Amino acid sequence: MVRFMYRNKSVYRTKAGYIVISILLSLILSSCIDNPPTHPEISDYKSYVELVWELYDQKYVSFDEKDVNWDAVLDEYRRLAEDVDSFDELKDLIIEMVGTLEDKNAFLEDWYFAAETFYFPTYSPEIEINCDDSVLMELLETWNFQWDSPSGLMWGHCVIDTIPYFAVRRFEYFFTFQGFSNEVQNHLDAPGMIIDTRMSDGTSLVPAEQIPGIFADQVRTSFLTQYRTGPEHDDLSELIIHETFARYWAFNKPIVFLVGEQNFGASEAFTSAMGQMPHVTIIGDTTGGGGNTPGYFNQRYWPLWEDFNITCPFARVFTADTVLIEGNGILPDIYVQTTPSDFLAGHDPVLEYAIEWIAEETAR
Repeated sequence: MVRFMYRNKSVYRTKAGYIVISILLSLILSSCIDNPPTHPEISDYKSYVELVWELYDQKYVSFDEKDVNWDAVLDEYRRLAEDVDSFDELKDLIIEMVGTLEDKNAFLEDWYFAAETFYFPTYSPEIEINCDDSVLMELLETWNFQWDSPSGLMWGHCVIDTIPYFAVRRFEYFFTFQGFSNEVQNHLDAPGMIIDTRMSDGTSLVPAEQIPGIFADQVRTSFLTQYRTGPEHDDLSELIIHETFARYWAFNKPIVFLVGEQNFGASEAFTSAMGQMPHVTIIGDTTGGGGNTPGYFNQRYWPLWEDFNITCPFARVFTADTVLIEGNGILPDIYVQTTPSDFLAGHDPVLEYAIEWIAEETAR
């Protein structure tokens, strides 16, 4: 058995898609915000602030990486809550409080409108954008790009000349993995492939762990995870190794993998897995460095009031080389610079470079 050491904790190997520690199962099954936190009946806005604070105090995974005095945060926001007069003000206050942790995967969501869910991030740093959705979609119309569903929430594809192109937008529990796998199998004769995750985020590691096997050349370490296991901030699980297992028909020809600061969360676990393969070249910019995640088997939300929920990242992801992704991101093999003027002119330098690069690589 392969072992790594990290802060005197052993690392255990697991098969893809399975976690064999009972601690994780208990974490996943606890979907109520008031479990384990206990409160009297909520009767004022300050109680909501205390409830969210306690949720993070007992479940959040990365206090050791954040320069935040969480007890002092409670004192400050209790006082501020005394002046709150509405749920809108409460929402803003909770966003500000949780935002002190600077975690991209900590956000509120509103399910009020059945047709659309509204997300309210607690932390939105300025980033260098290397993908503009409208420009990208306009360019891809030339090759009849299609999303896998009318809502286009997960992934889509087209063929650029002879090169299959896949765009992955979100890594969620309901990612249509079988459909994605079937579409890749339709292009096994292609000389190469482009996979674009620059617009990608998501909180489920399931597709991030499943998909790389479609492209794997052999069994490889994909990434590692660690979970919050108890009420103390340093109650953390051992590092758990996630492996990629190759399909017998896996696509092993040259692959261009596009990344940027916009993609974070589960997409960065996917980037780590793909980056271990010698036939994959990562092109673009450093990923967003949002390596924590609210769940594994499914995205975890804790209810607040009415239709509002909140996430609480209780797991974090390390690269296959045991580098923490949170706050660091993953470097590309080839950096491609973009500017706002590029997109204003209707250009996508990263995609254009990728098309030229894969054409040269497959012509050898």
